Amino acid sequence: MIPESYAAEFSEGFGYLDHASVGPPSRRVVSSVADAYRRVADAGTSVAGWTLGLYESALADMARFLTVTPEQVTAIPTTSDGLFQVAFGLHGEGGNVVLPSHEFPANVYPWLRAEAAGGPEVRMVEIPDGRVTAAALSDAVDDETRAIAVSLVDYLTGFRVDLGELRELADDALLVVDAIQGLGAVQLTLAPADVLVSGGVKWMRAGWGSGVIAASPAALERLEPTLTGWFGVEDFFDFGIPVPHTPRSDAERLRIGSPGIYGVVAFAAALEVIELAGISTIQTAIAGIVGALDETLEAVGAERSTPWRSPGERAGILRFRMPGVDPAETAQDLSAAGLVVSQRADWIRLSPHATTDPDVVDALAEVLST
Repeated sequence: MIPESYAAEFSEGFGYLDHASVGPPSRRVVSSVADAYRRVADAGTSVAGWTLGLYESALADMARFLTVTPEQVTAIPTTSDGLFQVAFGLHGEGGNVVLPSHEFPANVYPWLRAEAAGGPEVRMVEIPDGRVTAAALSDAVDDETRAIAVSLVDYLTGFRVDLGELRELADDALLVVDAIQGLGAVQLTLAPADVLVSGGVKWMRAGWGSGVIAASPAALERLEPTLTGWFGVEDFFDFGIPVPHTPRSDAERLRIGSPGIYGVVAFAAALEVIELAGISTIQTAIAGIVGALDETLEAVGAERSTPWRSPGERAGILRFRMPGVDPAETAQDLSAAGLVVSQRADWIRLSPHATTDPDVVDALAEVLST
């Protein structure tokens, strides 16, 4: 049961089913960021000192959420920012990186750009049924594989990977996880991955410009500081020491420049809101509404994309289309009824959250049955 204190934080419309695109932020996120802007605008005290205090506190919150030490996390503005750090951190190692060919572009471009600049060869694996498993990727993995890069949850189908089996497949290679379609919706820690990267704009409901990257000690030791900037080095405020300074040994080395404080404030506030309910309760609520929506889709004869074979392989996304109906027409009908969804190619994507009104199930059935 979702606590009222959690539900009261959100104000999205009745039919909003598009959290896989943008998760509307909570009232606490909005007010926290506004308060931070006002504090900086007033500038009654040292702005730099105050913001650094906020930053360190937020890193501690992020670390607690992912059950790692504060030295293993840093804030990032986008998922792409973190993935570029990892991709270019393998520069000079040779070998190859393995990833599914249907990955969201944010988890493709960094590897391609790094390859073009002399990084590891990119091996993209076709997986027709969308089931990203160790068996599906194994033929592309060899002794020269430096990383396996996957999404925790597929952005189209909602299929959730088994990180444990991929960890075994990776062996000495890094297991790099784009978690943006899962973080905030499912229970998750860094382990068994080596690197976890996620923006906060979707299921975290922290808004744009927020995110986190977490890395294991082994990953931090291995990744070269190819893109490390002034904030990611030792004694970065000591301008009497000529540059370049020594890169830091913790996750702060995965930074190009100064942290985006407002995104950090937003992410920390989003964590506070999640803790009002607990991530386990949120995950259960999402599973319940997804299950109800899926049953409705089956009942009205929709063609569903269902690559999962167990509850553990399923997250907060559903994909469907109505036989013989242009998906654009279906999307228009849903929109006219006040249901906010995404059209992705020839499919309609639904992505409810824990705060989605259960009556939306009947509203969906009414539209699709006519």
